[in-house]
Amino acid sequence: MNSIKVSVIIPVYNGEAFLQDCIKSLINQTLIACEFIFVNDGSTDNGMGIIEEYQKKDNRIIVINQVNKGISEARNTGIATAKGEYIGFLDNDDFVKNDMFERLYETAQKDDLDIVVSKTILGRDGKYIIKDPVFEACILYGQPFIQAEIIPNLLQKEDLFAVWNKIYKRSFVELNNIHFPKNRVIEEDNMFNIQAFNKAENVLFMDYAGYYYREVATSKSRLTIENDYFSKALEKYYFDYKKEYDLTLADIEIEKLKAVRFIQRVFYLVYKCGVTKTSFKPKFNYVKRMVFHTKVYEIAKKYHQEVIADKGIYEKIVLKVIIKKSSILLFFLMLSIQVGYHPTISETIRKLNKLTKNN
Repeated sequence: MNSIKVSVIIPVYNGEAFLQDCIKSLINQTLIACEFIFVNDGSTDNGMGIIEEYQKKDNRIIVINQVNKGISEARNTGIATAKGEYIGFLDNDDFVKNDMFERLYETAQKDDLDIVVSKTILGRDGKYIIKDPVFEACILYGQPFIQAEIIPNLLQKEDLFAVWNKIYKRSFVELNNIHFPKNRVIEEDNMFNIQAFNKAENVLFMDYAGYYYREVATSKSRLTIENDYFSKALEKYYFDYKKEYDLTLADIEIEKLKAVRFIQRVFYLVYKCGVTKTSFKPKFNYVKRMVFHTKVYEIAKKYHQEVIADKGIYEKIVLKVIIKKSSILLFFLMLSIQVGYHPTISETIRKLNKLTKNN
């Protein structure tokens, strides 16, 4: 019988500032039979020194060093090394409750589940909020529900994107060759989850929140313009999910779901560029190239009703900018985001968006 119940994989890249919280939350887990696999992806700060000091005190900590290959390759390295019954993930700037992996493991073991999902505690604008489960909790979902509801959700939305609030049966991951795509710096976890849920026989969402996600402005995944996330979103839109991951959804349905997700990603990128602390002209030019891109206009025109469904006033304004191709409206929108952004205002806008949905 496997003595290691959960292998937790932590990709590390220059995470010195928050590593103490991350490591402490792991070594204090109430589930003792864990291993913590830190994959150093070419860090240049003192993060590895911190991990190695804790490793001297806790032999469950495993350190793997590799040249910088990106988060996908780092996680794949961790999967190849893992020996636990289940695999979990933790980002180096986040942390978990002390009973996180015990709660998820006990739930998984009870019904021999392929995937277990917990709620997330989201750190945003200086405070933490608990995100509700995407689907009703404490119900065992099989393939019919997964194909009808969960796979479409993964293609269109980002509610289930993360891998870090879930655990996956390791034998199931290995049997189905589920892995992170190489050379991706955004939404790589979404592509892992599409593979995983597509093959899973049984999954469950818990009415429990154990993962603290901390949005860090300096993290690599926040460098929107430098990493040209629009080009990466466009690349993802063109990705053939049906062929690569053997999806059973109809082609026309997959196309619509991908299209809606793509435009909603543009909404997000416009906002992230707007609040980026850089000079106005370069970010305005970047956003202008993005929202006036031929494919963005084409999709927005074709699917504008689906794109705007359940969205608020901000998204409606961006959609209008796209369809009207209005540089003036875009200029004032970007200016208002840059000048007006403040955590309190940000929270007010989120509330306003909820109030204006479906209006």
